[in-house]
Amino acid sequence: MSVKIEWQIFKAETQSDGTWSSNSPALAELLNAIASPDKIKEPALDIEDAMAHLAIKGLPYFRIIEVTSGNTRGNNSIKKSSVTIC
Repeated sequence: MSVKIEWQIFKAETQSDGTWSSNSPALAELLNAIASPDKIKEPALDIEDAMAHLAIKGLPYFRIIEVTSGNTRGNNSIKKSSVTIC
C-alpha cells in the first residue's frame, strides 16, 4: 500500500519500509519524526494508512490525496478515491 498526502506544493508519500519520501527533504524528515511506525499507538490493519492519518493529525493543513493498495507495480493495484480529512 502507498498513501500520498499534500498541502499546496508539498507532497509526501509513505514507503513500504516505514519511511516517508517527499519533494521537500525537510518535510520528509519532519514526517519521519512525527508519523513513523513506532509513533502509532493503536493496532492498525495497514501501517502506511495509519502513518498517513497520524501525519495529517499533526499537520492539519495536509490532506490524503491518494491511497493505492495491492501490488503497485502490477495490474492488481487498486486506487481508492481521494479523501479529505477535516
